[in-house]
Amino acid sequence: MIGEETLRQLSRDERAALGRILASLDDENLAADSSVIASIPDRRRRSFATVMTVATIALIPWVVLLGLTLPHRYVAGHWTLTWVGFDLLLLAALGATGWFAWKKKEAVILAALASGTLLTCDAWFDVTTASGPTDVTVAIVAAALLELPLAVLLFVTAHRLLHLTVRRVLLTQALATRVTLASSGLIIKSTNPIARSDQSPN
Repeated sequence: MIGEETLRQLSRDERAALGRILASLDDENLAADSSVIASIPDRRRRSFATVMTVATIALIPWVVLLGLTLPHRYVAGHWTLTWVGFDLLLLAALGATGWFAWKKKEAVILAALASGTLLTCDAWFDVTTASGPTDVTVAIVAAALLELPLAVLLFVTAHRLLHLTVRRVLLTQALATRVTLASSGLIIKSTNPIARSDQSPN
């Protein structure tokens, strides 16, 4: 293993070349370990996957049963409460997304996913519960021009932020015990406190 004293004896160009090599190794490690799922213990991951698979299979006959037995029309008992409550939930999700975005909080990822999901549900139920040509047309236009495009924007944003967050975490882990070279001196990053030498290279 290369010691600190050996590194101090390297010229500026040699340190720069070594830095490029280390950076390329970090990129390879990131490409190999880019899946956070892969870092989850196999037993826990298999258990989770099994539960999700069983739930998916169990839902199939339930959907078929509903399709065969539900009436074509149904009078809702709490129609106003249903929609006002849903829109208040959507309002809270969108407000939280905006707030976290302004505050630069990583919780914006979850808020954006929740908001996008609620907007998609809103568009679906607006269209499927609309009655009459005018209501159906308004619901379809609102879904196509407002609700669904905003939902896509939220999903894309959440995906990009999640990707950047995971990459930053992996990069931090990869660099935790490696040596980073700077043009003005030697910086050593490890699990110990950062040590820096301001001495000029030989």
